[in-house]
Amino acid sequence: MFYLEKNDEKVGVYLRRLILKKYSSVRQFCRAYLELRDGSTNDEEIRKLLNRFSQILKGVKRIQTDDLPFISDLLGISCEEILSAGRTHVPVSGRMTNYNIAFSKDRSVWERYMKREDKLFLNCDEYCKSVIDYAFEFKNYAFIKYLMDEGFIWFVDLSQWRGWGCTYGAGTSVKRRNFSFDDTFTQLEIGSQDKLRTQTIALAIENGDNDIPDRLLAREIPEMHDTGFILYPQYDFQSNKNDALISAVASAKEEVLSYFSEEFPVTNLQKHTNTFVFPFIGDVIDTMLANNRFDCAEAIIRKMIRHNKWILERLTSIINEAYEYNRQTYRYDFEGAEKFLKQQTLEGFSYDDKNDLVAFYYVPEKHKYIGFVSNLVCVKSDKGNALIRELVIELNNLRDSVIALKGVDSK
Repeated sequence: MFYLEKNDEKVGVYLRRLILKKYSSVRQFCRAYLELRDGSTNDEEIRKLLNRFSQILKGVKRIQTDDLPFISDLLGISCEEILSAGRTHVPVSGRMTNYNIAFSKDRSVWERYMKREDKLFLNCDEYCKSVIDYAFEFKNYAFIKYLMDEGFIWFVDLSQWRGWGCTYGAGTSVKRRNFSFDDTFTQLEIGSQDKLRTQTIALAIENGDNDIPDRLLAREIPEMHDTGFILYPQYDFQSNKNDALISAVASAKEEVLSYFSEEFPVTNLQKHTNTFVFPFIGDVIDTMLANNRFDCAEAIIRKMIRHNKWILERLTSIINEAYEYNRQTYRYDFEGAEKFLKQQTLEGFSYDDKNDLVAFYYVPEKHKYIGFVSNLVCVKSDKGNALIRELVIELNNLRDSVIALKGVDSK
């Protein structure tokens, strides 16, 4: 049963204790109140509200009905608890939490949440989840898009990115409070987890927002920009693999499929520009075949055949070019010289079986490197009609032919 405290002084004392438990001063609470209610504030409005609340907290004035929703929201307590001076406790169904906000479709609710002085957006809840974690869990693309469109978060900022790191310069414009260790969870999460970018791309595709993939560099992963001619140290493209994105692409319409199956240039840290395809296009094809999308898969397989064939031809040409350079330069004249020169030339060949990366280079003069890096495509599925299976065999044979150029020690 609800108990109404008739002594305004007791209500004021209880309310003051709760306010000072959460805010550094009553004035700070009044600022947060106005920002929540109006979206902005100024010193004069704060002064007026502070004067009124000072009287409420002393029991001189009574809380107004229209104050209750804002006090309840800011302090995370029910209206019943306020009016009973703590004698009645009722669960706060309308309380702003990361969970509730991520589930909401109401833009006005999002706006109030992002203006909160306690920076709830930057913090995780008791389950160690941020509002972004929940938004992806609920597939609330509208909320994620709102955060991007309003500039609260971004996943790509090439003006700040220097070609290295876990993400493409992802970050947030929401500023921390002046507390030492608070308000860091979401900031660190966005800045260190590229999966948030690929998860957003997957949701965009599912929602038909076809401008987002190119805007968020959907075919690329940050490690591509670190790949050099030697393929050392070992790269880990697989850590960037996002099954949700692969599934979304495999189920997408022709425009998206065409985008993800095109070759594209990537400039690495050494300022060499290399040609790649989406690192997980083989997984996309496997998924399409598993889902019986044979017609669409056929077109993509043919494009990947052209890509693998280009690598084979390019690699064969540059190996021959390097061999001829070595032959003309060193002019060895002993038994087995040709075999020795071929072995020496192939020292510039690298193959990374974990990521299906292939690279070759040679050095015709000091500080001048000629070579390239690219990724091969392999399809594992044996599903499909006779034509599909024939095309898959051709694709995989081309991949094997590239690897064979190195010989038995290709790995």
